[in-house]
Amino acid sequence: MRALCVKETRQIVRDPSSWLIAVVIPLLLLFIFGYGINLDSSKLRVGILLEQQSQEALDFTHAMTGSPLYRRDH
Repeated sequence: MRALCVKETRQIVRDPSSWLIAVVIPLLLLFIFGYGINLDSSKLRVGILLEQQSQEALDFTHAMTGSPLYRRDH
């Protein structure tokens, strides 16, 4: 296994196209997808449609609006 890793490393260092495929493209994808991920949920728009006015549904909506992450708009 070690010999295979050494061989592949030498191949990547020698060939510019292999260097591009093995190093540059994964780093570029890491940057693009890392930039696209936003863990801030304060700007997330969520809609709740109540088809039934049951007590469970009302309790759920009150629990959601009680959280600081959600606000109630009619």
